Amino acid sequence: MGGRPPTSIITDQDLGMKGAIAKVFPNTRHRLYLWHIKKKFVEKLSQVYYKRSKFKKDMKECIRRTYKKEAFEKRWMLLMKENGLESNQWLQGLFDIRESWVPVYNRGTFFTGMNITGRIEGINSFFDSFVTHTSNLKEFVVKYEIALSRIVKRKNDKDFESEHKFRIVNDHEFLLKHAGKVYTRNVFNKFKDEWNKIFHYKVENVRNGNGFQSFIVKSKDDELEKFEVRLDSQTYEGKCECQQFEFVGILCAHILKVFVQLDIDEIAEHFIFPRWRQKANKFRIIDSQGLVHDDGKEESKTLRLSHMC
Repeated sequence: MGGRPPTSIITDQDLGMKGAIAKVFPNTRHRLYLWHIKKKFVEKLSQVYYKRSKFKKDMKECIRRTYKKEAFEKRWMLLMKENGLESNQWLQGLFDIRESWVPVYNRGTFFTGMNITGRIEGINSFFDSFVTHTSNLKEFVVKYEIALSRIVKRKNDKDFESEHKFRIVNDHEFLLKHAGKVYTRNVFNKFKDEWNKIFHYKVENVRNGNGFQSFIVKSKDDELEKFEVRLDSQTYEGKCECQQFEFVGILCAHILKVFVQLDIDEIAEHFIFPRWRQKANKFRIIDSQGLVHDDGKEESKTLRLSHMC
């Protein structure tokens, strides 16, 4: 990694790892797996946390659909009071370390939107189809190579689809058409999910000043759901209160709604992460004649960094 620490790390609740990460990576944002914590709710709160309980539904809303810290804390306290859980020590302990596991406290850091262990569990289940507890070392090595080949082929197939399969987009959806040209197929689909939400919002132009424009984006379904979007009047750099772009790397419906309002037809470069582009993982060097080839310098720090990114 050339001495560069990671931006973010996600682990389960392990005091040893917590101490080590704080010592070795003091500037890295360390977060706990929400999935691991939620698993304990059933065990610790079985009297109120069951399949179709109101408490379970309300707690999920509180944790996953709260975009302001003050709002989360207010909803949490209300939930504790409504269910007589103010003196529950386990919940109090969770609240005390809320900054390490509740999404709203981590949305300002880039985590590619990861909230649960889905990716890790997915890799485990993938290799389970190739090796078992009875596999010896030789079988493991052979089957591990087969498994990796499967991953590489699947990745290459997706790359081909991203570059050559046409996205069906309406002619008047200029921002969506631009996203289809720059993003991989997978990221484009996530972008499209946000795009489909813009019709549920309305925009109010609040004020102009110091080179910035401020907008309030309100939900048409829930007047209490509103977010402030601030944009530079010249470059259109800016951010939304929900911090989705900082957390996931894909623009939120609130900023997209403002872009539509301002008649902006293309996504600005500063809002497109290189890692999401269609050719981001092409490990290629272009020479002076425009020919693409691998120059064999695997030890080159620049090439290693490029390949890793």
